[in-house]
Amino acid sequence: MRVIQRVFASLHYHWRYTTFFSVCAVLFLVSSLSALIAQAIQGQALSLFEQRIDIIDRKSQILTRWSVLRQILHIRQAMVSDTQNIYSLLFWGFAGLILVLSVLTLIQRKHEFSIYQLAGKNTANISFQFALENLFSFLIAFFIATIILLCIQSWYLDGLVQLNQYWFSQKLPSGLKTLLENTSDQTWRQFNQLFQHQFTTFNGHLLLFDQGNHGGQSLADYDRSLWTLTWQGSALVFLVSYLSASIYNWWISRRLLHSS
Repeated sequence: MRVIQRVFASLHYHWRYTTFFSVCAVLFLVSSLSALIAQAIQGQALSLFEQRIDIIDRKSQILTRWSVLRQILHIRQAMVSDTQNIYSLLFWGFAGLILVLSVLTLIQRKHEFSIYQLAGKNTANISFQFALENLFSFLIAFFIATIILLCIQSWYLDGLVQLNQYWFSQKLPSGLKTLLENTSDQTWRQFNQLFQHQFTTFNGHLLLFDQGNHGGQSLADYDRSLWTLTWQGSALVFLVSYLSASIYNWWISRRLLHSS
């Protein structure tokens, strides 16, 4: 209980660092959640495309006979992979930022940690307190980010859907862009041979370019992404903070021993 009291007292005393850390955490949470939601959107679009291909023809290998289908498949798969890479980049970039901020504030608070050690606090306890300070700052940021996104969730999710649609259209080669922008029967005549003697609920345009139905969705539909981001981010903050503080406080204790 006394550790928690010291943590909140320290957060209040070092309010500039707490504020800056929380702002960085909010930016990380919003951008990373956007990447995870984009991955879910692209994953749904890929799954929908593969399901529809299976409905059209389960036996003959139509993907080998229609280059346009292979192109769409590769683009969909690449976009799912790209969103995962973006999330990984944000995650490890945030890890680097935590490390830099931790080192800077540890150096700034060198005198404070030295007093803790002279008062009989061991390295593990001091490092644990520092890690809790950063963890609580992160959880405060999570609460703030969640409240903000809940207030604007309709605009936020609609914007992500439109951004993903634009990103997909920019990935298309010129031939597929022509199909996307032109719905005349003449342009689609050859491709619509796929649907001969087929009864489906979709046409060629939906098969190639449909992103799925995302109307009326809320953040609750992406709760798994939100909680995944929360526990991964919390674990990252705690571990990086604890390890950096442990090494630094071990170095302080060594200097105190040599000076005594």
